Amino acid sequence: MEKHFNAGNVFGRVVDEIKRETSRGGGEYISFTVNVSGRRCGSARAYCRMWKPERFEPFLACLKKDPEAVFWFRGFFGQYWTERNEVMSNFTFYRWEPRDSEPRAAFILKGRVDQAQEVKSGQRILLKVERDGQQEEEFELWSQAEKFLDEPGPGDLIETKGYLRQETPEDDFGGSSGPVRAYIEQLRIL
Repeated sequence: MEKHFNAGNVFGRVVDEIKRETSRGGGEYISFTVNVSGRRCGSARAYCRMWKPERFEPFLACLKKDPEAVFWFRGFFGQYWTERNEVMSNFTFYRWEPRDSEPRAAFILKGRVDQAQEVKSGQRILLKVERDGQQEEEFELWSQAEKFLDEPGPGDLIETKGYLRQETPEDDFGGSSGPVRAYIEQLRIL
């Protein structure tokens, strides 16, 4: 079986209140929001989670010392469908460090195309990622038609790199528009 892959990297400043929670299984985690608004993502926020007190307690202490700090978070990208069939994106982190950088929420995914359909603005791809020992994940990814010469089809193994961003992250006038979605910036059919 070919190796599937899921990575998420978020650079930005924590906004809103951090919530400390306990899962149904008893695991402790924190949930928080990172402002990733900027040239690459438009006006966007990344919804994030960090598990295990040994990971998040040092992070909370660092944030308490400097509430305006900019961080780099590393972990996994995830999506889920709501009852209204809306796709919500989030990140789960296992590593962090203070690092001043341009704000962005990025992902790298390698998996099999389940569906690929043409849409008005490009292509909508449903990607299945199967990692060893993990439950299969499904992602809704978007590409703008003019970006890629090769268009993937069902069954293709692909590697994608992209951003959680608005459809138009920054226009000539400094504005951004469209829903926040997972947009592919680089695509390779393997």
